[in-house]
Amino acid sequence: MARDDKYRDDVDTDNLDNDIIRDEVERIFKKHPHDYITKLEELGFEYYDDDEEDIEEQEEALAGPKNPNQEYLVGCFDGNVVLSDRSVAIFLEERNSSTSNYPLLRKYFKSANANLLAMITHGLELDPLSEELLSDLAYFHEFQNQLNLLIKYYSQACEKQENIGAFSELAKNFYNAVLPDGFNAYYALRDLFDNGTDKRKIVDFFVEVSEQAEDDAMKKLLF
Repeated sequence: MARDDKYRDDVDTDNLDNDIIRDEVERIFKKHPHDYITKLEELGFEYYDDDEEDIEEQEEALAGPKNPNQEYLVGCFDGNVVLSDRSVAIFLEERNSSTSNYPLLRKYFKSANANLLAMITHGLELDPLSEELLSDLAYFHEFQNQLNLLIKYYSQACEKQENIGAFSELAKNFYNAVLPDGFNAYYALRDLFDNGTDKRKIVDFFVEVSEQAEDDAMKKLLF
């Protein structure tokens, strides 16, 4: 009987672990649809490239609107619907849906659609702390340089974010978004906050860590 109880406990624990992993994976796909591979790798998953770009291109070529929300968004992206607060709300609803049509949205990002960019920036004016829209702006930047907008909106979000834990994540996301452009976001953030403030202490720590990482990388190259 004791053996049966032990087995039952192990099964319950495994199921709990699986539920936690599944919930975390679903959260990553919803919050980071464009860089989910990196986030999944941080959880310990290994990524295997099975001609993903070819698959994505095929999906995008066949993608079309599948519901009224998506038809509305296509109208916005094609310039047939005037941008409004409602446009942003529908975009976020569709973006975060468990059945979101990512291939359809993705092809407008890849074509650097000006109306999509306008929708993202309009949304950030409404909600400067939107993680989804900041992530989408960074993704858009991969296809058309929007460094100035990234600096503007990430800096604005960092100034407005009062939760220190959320601020730390925001600062790291800012750093990662613009690092390929040779821009060190931590230096820019350091100029925004006074010495002795909690935000400045966090930024100073990140500067120290990033500089140490750069030194270590340089040593590896030289030696």
